[in-house]
Amino acid sequence: MENNKERLYKELKSNEILKVSNDILKLTEEQALELQKKFKENAKKESEKMSLQMSKTLDNVVKKIDGIGWTLPPEMAIYPINVLGRTDKIKDVNEFFYWYFTANESYNFKGLIKNILNSKIDKKYKIAIEECFYAYENHKYIICSITLLTVIEGILSSFYPDKTNIKMMKVCQKQVDTIDGNKDIIQKYIWISYNNFIRKLYERSSFDSEEPSFINRHWILHGRSEYNLTEIDCIRLFNAISSICCIVDSEEK
Repeated sequence: MENNKERLYKELKSNEILKVSNDILKLTEEQALELQKKFKENAKKESEKMSLQMSKTLDNVVKKIDGIGWTLPPEMAIYPINVLGRTDKIKDVNEFFYWYFTANESYNFKGLIKNILNSKIDKKYKIAIEECFYAYENHKYIICSITLLTVIEGILSSFYPDKTNIKMMKVCQKQVDTIDGNKDIIQKYIWISYNNFIRKLYERSSFDSEEPSFINRHWILHGRSEYNLTEIDCIRLFNAISSICCIVDSEEK
């Protein structure tokens, strides 16, 4: 049952709206246009302010994941992005990503796989992803990682006009240098994080020295690795494919 206070509030609110409506009707056409102009200006300023804040947040996120082999996850919701980008609550970023993708019976990870399979990448890559997911679920992390590396290279090569090019760092750097960050902030930071990820993945390392602790493309595909690949290595690579699929989909629109 509605009490007297609630009824009074509704009446006052109704009268307030009616008063504002009457005031607007009394405006001249010139005054109405000026009011509309100010409203648009304020809306634009607010939008620019939010865009700047998001840009700062994403910049912080990318700095935190730089060097540890993660690309910006396009599926990640605003809250975890804000926690990662605006606070120092997360001490171990690897642990955070592992939790994010495996919590609640791997809900976010399964969503990531679904988005990859629904993306606009070539069918051959989707077939490979399905087999990699099967291998991952059966703890076959070596097979999974090796195939995912080839899928990453295949998709990345589609962004470069020279189809004979095999230099993935060159592909990523070109995208970072040419993308208009004002048009798509998310895509800008995905490419920046991808560029960092690829540089880490392709990092030069002599086969005479000790194998890098981070997954290294050359050691793995040239058969020099000890193949100590783990679940989180696979998640990292699946996430990298998800990030690039997001860009492929936006390019196809």
